[in-house]
Amino acid sequence: MARFAGETRRTARHIKLSPPDVIDPVVLCCEIDGEGPPVLLLPGLADTVWVWRRLMPELSHRNLIAAVEPRGHGRSSSPLGPYSFEEILGDLIGLIEKLGIPPAAAIAQGFGGRLALALAIERPDLISALILIGTGAGPALGPERSAAALCMEAAARRDMQAAYKALKSEGHVPRGMSPKERAEHHRNFLKNSPEGYAAACAAELSAPDLSEKLGEIRCPTLALAGEFDADRHADTERLAGLIPDCEAVIVDGAGHFVQLDAPDSFYLLVTEFLAKHHLIGKKK
Repeated sequence: MARFAGETRRTARHIKLSPPDVIDPVVLCCEIDGEGPPVLLLPGLADTVWVWRRLMPELSHRNLIAAVEPRGHGRSSSPLGPYSFEEILGDLIGLIEKLGIPPAAAIAQGFGGRLALALAIERPDLISALILIGTGAGPALGPERSAAALCMEAAARRDMQAAYKALKSEGHVPRGMSPKERAEHHRNFLKNSPEGYAAACAAELSAPDLSEKLGEIRCPTLALAGEFDADRHADTERLAGLIPDCEAVIVDGAGHFVQLDAPDSFYLLVTEFLAKHHLIGKKK
């Protein structure tokens, strides 16, 4: 068993996806808890299951939760990079298939949200719904792209403090938590493998634009952005305009990390959306 968020015990599984003879394999860490309709949790770039610390203890009473740390993140392996978007997407497909769960509602943030969109497009048999936080369908542009490039360069020289500073300059750190919790988020970021993080940044910078394929998504979708994450407001409205069954919500009082900055509002939005589409179990 493994400690999650310093609160409750959950099962942490390390699932090898590479063939047995691969010297530098892909091994993903996935924390699993609860029973009921499955929910897949995908963090943003450089984040881990820790960002779901407010959601998992509540939602696991009603759903089977599978919270994933992609390659190069947290406790998952960091094989030699750079990585491509398609490689990380392939990892997730392999993981879901190995877990053998029914189609899951994916709750995802940022780069994880882009992966969730691609899953819904490429493998609609694996995804029952999407809840996206601060997610765009296209590649990072302007200041955001410059910040991602700075993060990659800093990580390549093993300076994770500088990488975190670049993220902070873009407002991509939680704003609604206590100083102790913000310090914990900072410490978790610094625990990432510099090589793995640099390789994952390369995947973000080279990720394809999914905009033209959004009309292919047939599952219900909820796109969220925080009030103070202004750069993502247009992305959220664009998703709602291009995905056939998509709602857009701007969450008051939240920044980039809606699930941490406004946890009560986020939980209400998530549970109401899942209930509307019959994707949540009875509370135990």
